[in-house]
Amino acid sequence: MALTREEVLSLFRGIRQWRAGEQRAPHKPLLLLLALGRLQDGGERLVSFNDAEEPLRALLEQFGHPRRRQRPEYPFWRLRLDGGLWEIEDEDLIKVTQAGDPRITDLRSRGVRGGLSAEVTELLVEDSDLFERVVVDLLDDHFPPSLHEEICGAVGLKVGVQVVRRSRRDPAFRIEVLRAYEFRCAMCGYDGRLDMAPVGLDAAHVQWWAFGGPDSIDNAIALCALHHRALDHGVMGVSVDQRIRVSRRFNGGERARELVIDLAGKALRAPQDGLRCPAAEHLTWHEKEVFKGEARGPAADAMAAEQAARYRN
Repeated sequence: MALTREEVLSLFRGIRQWRAGEQRAPHKPLLLLLALGRLQDGGERLVSFNDAEEPLRALLEQFGHPRRRQRPEYPFWRLRLDGGLWEIEDEDLIKVTQAGDPRITDLRSRGVRGGLSAEVTELLVEDSDLFERVVVDLLDDHFPPSLHEEICGAVGLKVGVQVVRRSRRDPAFRIEVLRAYEFRCAMCGYDGRLDMAPVGLDAAHVQWWAFGGPDSIDNAIALCALHHRALDHGVMGVSVDQRIRVSRRFNGGERARELVIDLAGKALRAPQDGLRCPAAEHLTWHEKEVFKGEARGPAADAMAAEQAARYRN
């Protein structure tokens, strides 16, 4: 019996992911988004691991968990176990490995190919609304809205895809957070307006909504668009004593130093009296699940200052 539209949605929503509490493992969602971008661009349904390995590794490094070693072979191989959504074109290797994982060298040397199943692919090609809903589900269920457009660009999905399902967000949340921080970025103080309407100011979740983060003041910070994206990329964070953290891995020229690096160690602006600052439990989640690398210290700051001086000269 052919799959229905709802069954396809259920397959994508029901992908099995490694979970330990609120830790995130976006390997399979990123692989699926990469496959959908390829499908939308008219590429072949199946792709060799050799061709998918580096693009997927780059996605995991940019949008995945801040671990030191990324393993693109795991989602490529294991997604075939998720109810007929993905298939691997190497029956001999499947028999040999049984329930285990092959070595990455086997995937490379054998030119193993994988991709969305033929039946799922056919339905997605025929039904553009279904295709869009699948993309929205994957983005909304695994990533914050500030990263959706960037992820679409990185996997080759066309800009026209609607990437934010606003009905699942509390419409009062943004204005409540901006009001709490008096319509100013809590990191840099930016407070731009067009007439009386704030421009370029966001209500940023510390612990992402997709991973249990509540729509509450103690899980939110009013941030300008730049610092919101820096927070969600793991470039910036906030310590439990409410000080701004900047990853040692972040670098750049004079403007990058002025706008980001120089904020390291400075106090985060507090919300209005009587309102709670970001809670330690949410800040700790962000540090473990999003923040990339160690925060800058005195030695790193001195090196960055030297680099900035050379840049100016």
